[in-house]
Amino acid sequence: MLFFLRYLILAAIILTSCSLDELIGVKTHNYVHEYKNPHAVCVNCHVTDTPQPGSASFNPGTDPSSLCLNCHDYDVNHHPVNFIPANSTGIPLPLFEGEIRCLTCHEIHGGPNHKGTRKLLRGGPYADRREICFKCHVRERYAALDPHQMLDSAGNVKEVNGKPVCLVCHLKKPDPAVDWTNDVTFRADIGFLCWRCHPPMPGDFFNQHFLVTPSAETMQNMQTTEERLLVILPLVPRGRITCSTCHNPHQSGVITRHEAAAKGADAINRLRMTSICFGCHRV
Repeated sequence: MLFFLRYLILAAIILTSCSLDELIGVKTHNYVHEYKNPHAVCVNCHVTDTPQPGSASFNPGTDPSSLCLNCHDYDVNHHPVNFIPANSTGIPLPLFEGEIRCLTCHEIHGGPNHKGTRKLLRGGPYADRREICFKCHVRERYAALDPHQMLDSAGNVKEVNGKPVCLVCHLKKPDPAVDWTNDVTFRADIGFLCWRCHPPMPGDFFNQHFLVTPSAETMQNMQTTEERLLVILPLVPRGRITCSTCHNPHQSGVITRHEAAAKGADAINRLRMTSICFGCHRV
């Protein structure tokens, strides 16, 4: 009892002397550090903890957008960056040295309505985050594009702006003569690619599945399903679930060499299995 009382006193001292943020450790880039919201700690980006409005307060030659990559470690961005747009005069968002960079679309401090802003998008909050895309892009032009319809009436791959429609999502057109597991490369994280047209699924289902690493039991269930039904339930790097784990984005006839990879093409909701939940879960 005395030991338990001492434990409570010690816990009370810790809780009253430390904030919750200081007690939470977050693993990033193979090391653990105290978690502080980087958008609320000035010195994470600035050379002073008291930067003044209108003063950059960055080290000379520092590109503010490059600081984003200190935490948001994307090898490929979900939107091209570091390029000069063809018609920069028609873009209502800020450019940096004439180029589109991270801070073109994102307001690092969240803007005046930051409490409700998702992803720190400039001009937010948006009921549909895709609305920011049409500040620069013509809505009607993209509404007419369906990247899931990849073949023309003759069975040839369609082109968009003179390039194979495959390049809407892929870095290069996959070669059907090469094993698809080694040849496929993407323009960005698959989830980001999907969200350009499809808003994220709302609710707990999405939060409990997207970019979640399956348990050992679930992984075993998935492997059993793949072998028994000759289907694939692909994961993204670090063994995480993403949109294409459940959905096949291709048109029927695009994937021909791999029966398992072709399952679900043109199916209802493009699900790889009719009862997709039972691909991972057992009753």
